[in-house]
Amino acid sequence: MVARTVVTVQTFRAARSGPRHVESAPNVNRGTCASMPSALGTHRAMRAWRRLALVVLACAGLLPATPSRALDPEMRAAHYTVTRWSADDGLPHSQIHDIGQDPDGFLWVATWEGTARFDGLGFTPVRGLHEAAGGRLASRLVWRDDDGSMLVAIDGPGLLRASSDRAPGPACAGTAELPVARIAAAAGGGAWLAAADGLYRLRPGGRCERVPGGESLAGRAVNALLAQDDGSLWLGLPRGLYRWHGGPLEALGEGLGLPPGEVRALARDARGATWIAGEQGVWRHLDGRLDRMRGERAEGLLVDRGGAVWVAATDGMVLRYWEGRWDQLGRGEGVVGYATGALFEDREGLLWFGTTHGLFRIADGPVRGIVRQPGLPSDYVRSVMQTADGTVWVGHAAGLSRLGPGGFQSLFPAPGQAPASVLAMAAAADGGIWAGTYNRGVLRVAPGGVRVEPLVPDDHPLATEQVRALLEAPDGTLWIGTERGLLAWRGGRLDPDPLPGLPALPVRALHLAGDGRLWIGQMGGLAWREPDGHLVAQRPGLQFPAQSAFDFLADPDGGIWIATDRGVLRHDSAGYRAYGVEHGLSGSTVFRILADDFDNLWLTGNRGVLRVRRGAFAAVDRGERARLDVEWFGRDDGMPSRQANGGSWPAGWRLASGELWVPTAGGIAVFAPAPVMDRGRDTVPLVIDALQVDGEERPASAPGRLPAGARLQVRYAGLSLRQPGALRYRYRMRGVDRDWVEAGATREVTYTNLPGGALRFELQAASSFTDWSRPAASVGLDLEVDTPWWRRPWAAVAVALGLLGALAWLQRALGRRHRERQRRLEAVVAQRTEELQRTNEQLEAASRQRELLIEQLAYQASHDPLTGLPNRRAGDQALAAALQQADASHGPLCVAIVDVDRFKHVNDRHGHQAGDRVLAQVGLQLQASLRGPGLSVARLGGEEFLVVLGQTPLATAVRLLEAARRDIAAMPLGLDGPDLPCCTISVGLVQRSGQEGIDALLQRADAALYEAKRQGRDRIVTA
Repeated sequence: MVARTVVTVQTFRAARSGPRHVESAPNVNRGTCASMPSALGTHRAMRAWRRLALVVLACAGLLPATPSRALDPEMRAAHYTVTRWSADDGLPHSQIHDIGQDPDGFLWVATWEGTARFDGLGFTPVRGLHEAAGGRLASRLVWRDDDGSMLVAIDGPGLLRASSDRAPGPACAGTAELPVARIAAAAGGGAWLAAADGLYRLRPGGRCERVPGGESLAGRAVNALLAQDDGSLWLGLPRGLYRWHGGPLEALGEGLGLPPGEVRALARDARGATWIAGEQGVWRHLDGRLDRMRGERAEGLLVDRGGAVWVAATDGMVLRYWEGRWDQLGRGEGVVGYATGALFEDREGLLWFGTTHGLFRIADGPVRGIVRQPGLPSDYVRSVMQTADGTVWVGHAAGLSRLGPGGFQSLFPAPGQAPASVLAMAAAADGGIWAGTYNRGVLRVAPGGVRVEPLVPDDHPLATEQVRALLEAPDGTLWIGTERGLLAWRGGRLDPDPLPGLPALPVRALHLAGDGRLWIGQMGGLAWREPDGHLVAQRPGLQFPAQSAFDFLADPDGGIWIATDRGVLRHDSAGYRAYGVEHGLSGSTVFRILADDFDNLWLTGNRGVLRVRRGAFAAVDRGERARLDVEWFGRDDGMPSRQANGGSWPAGWRLASGELWVPTAGGIAVFAPAPVMDRGRDTVPLVIDALQVDGEERPASAPGRLPAGARLQVRYAGLSLRQPGALRYRYRMRGVDRDWVEAGATREVTYTNLPGGALRFELQAASSFTDWSRPAASVGLDLEVDTPWWRRPWAAVAVALGLLGALAWLQRALGRRHRERQRRLEAVVAQRTEELQRTNEQLEAASRQRELLIEQLAYQASHDPLTGLPNRRAGDQALAAALQQADASHGPLCVAIVDVDRFKHVNDRHGHQAGDRVLAQVGLQLQASLRGPGLSVARLGGEEFLVVLGQTPLATAVRLLEAARRDIAAMPLGLDGPDLPCCTISVGLVQRSGQEGIDALLQRADAALYEAKRQGRDRIVTA
């Protein structure tokens, strides 16, 4: 038997390493010829045509194609996605010194507390790069050597070489310790090493040579090192720019015209220009000419594959230079900390940089964040909306802002006003908007945002309401959803109960459907008003399969999607269909449902944003699949926070451009659905990163033979740093698993009791919208498992012979025992049969007694013991059922309260026993006189009775009750004395009006009964 367990693992053993140095080349071919851009309107026309021409030339073979993509240089830098990791996320230390990438795709990060590998989801310290006592040593540099190993410069041991095949050791053969300050790629392979005692050349194969004349570098603090085409080296030193060409150092800066000052970084672009960054700003040297590009101090330089130049500015800023234009990413995009100069472009085209506050990734993916910036004073965003004029309005914890051509503008509160969170917004017919606040009621915003004023004065009851949903209807009614229920503003007046019968529950969403229905999402129920004014209110657990509703989205097929606290519902003429955790959703509340142009639904919630193809819901309905194929977006994808806010409206918006804006607890998450469609289509490296056999680590490249009955753990990872959470895995062990095992996002599998012989572990990865016909990557691992001794041929023969002898002996012994047991068994069967018959008879008698007792208890629980009529509880149930039937059939309903006149006199004159006999007679007579469909009589208590006349108009009800009154008056009482010859009753009768509820009906009937008493008793009064 083979046992398997699957667990989620986000830490991996150190694997092979890869190149830090990336050649710069023009990014002329982003993909294949078949994937030429089709939406030229996303950039300015001239640039778009120029890029299209480059792609055509590349496809024709007239231009060189680059090995991989780079960040889109024509995208505004503010639209890039910036994601940050710090020590709180698993980094050994938040200050980043250097960044590299190994051949498998792991990112290597050098920090004050050692070196860590990053797979996009978690950090793992690289083992062996520490003191003998176990303490972590600061690492300064990370470099990928030609053989794929990673060179790490560490305080103390110097430059070490790390790889997956052996423990870390000195980088240079025969050199125990070599403190290295900088490394630069050398022409023809290898690298230049600026060490503490001079200049070295690292040759292929790991041999280090002291360079003659390189002693002039000894004792120098080298900040930057760059090899030139003429064989010389340019060096950035604290005292300026220098040149080395086989002899003493030459001061180069003054001759080029560079002002005195520290040089921190050097880089060369595709045109051959050398870029210089340092204390005096950023400079470019080309064809003997030196140009000052920026005057502010800079710490690092990088030229990406697309030709853009990136500059790590000193304090919380990254700059990009492209086609003569500077652009920047700063605090508004989440960049914080003092730059360390660490800049790196990975093989997916992502840009990584480090500061004193952590590791940052810049991506041009499908998600970008808008966080606090001028005009947007809070990044706790509650609602987002776009009006017909293209203006984007943002409600946040500090008030209301709008986005215009000049950026964000804060509209509320005005200077001097107290801030108030804006929870809801709705478009106004005059071109302005309505805004609902946490404690300031409703605001009216004039067109263009030129004026913001409260809808009502401060002393009005609405002025302090908490408003979470707004909707202006075509008839001019402003529907207002508050914590106390639904209100309406019409003609300058507030209607506190615009829909009688609607429960007074907190309102979270309002939606006017194309068919005229007004949908109302509440905390504790769901309701809608039909076009004819009829109200349908549904309670949780009864008609409504959730607790609360937060959003509505009309479906093209005629139904409506509902976001709830139990997942997603779809409502149509057939009723509800629910999709929750058992279908692959998170199980948490869904706040907003948005549709894009690609037939996808986007679901927001506290755990991020989900994308689901609309057709996947239909496939689940048809039984073609058990779970939805869900794509999940969170903080790692660029969301400012994974908590998408809800409980306010609208909690997200689809803009006219097709972008989806989602408010979160850390800013606005902006999704571009078109790039999402291309997610996961590229191949990604798939690595079997580590093996454990009975708890012992073994290299994946040479696992060796596995002992019989071994416990095998396989850890694996698909290395996409762009979308690490978008990959899904499946695996199988040939010889064990009959079919592929879907592993989802888990990245470890454990096998126990593997069978002996040759086995093959196969693994595949695909994007989260899983298409296993086109996996993004596949990998396999061959294994040999020893056969246990009991499965070998000689053991099988010996066991077979022994079994034959044993079977012959057993056959004779079992024959004797069988006959003896048969005799004993027949006697026992006869005895047990007789006992069973007696037991069955006793059980049947007990069952009959139990049924009789249950019937008696049920009758006693619902009937009055004195009169035999239904009691107050049963009467309320009968009235509730009659109301529900009236709602369904729109038929009449009457309710009456009957009271025995002068009943206290009967008790006082004749005693309570006589009074009880009178009540019993009256109850029996009422029941006898009021028979028929829909009629019921119940005792309310004391001398009062409840009569429910379902499907009965008022005139018929009067006639029936009048006959009952006469019958009771003519009824002999059997009491002694001349003062009570007969018994009379007074009746209060009402007919239901509109959507009147139980309490209102009984109150009106009670008032009519009081009027009958006042008029002299023995009569029927209607109201």
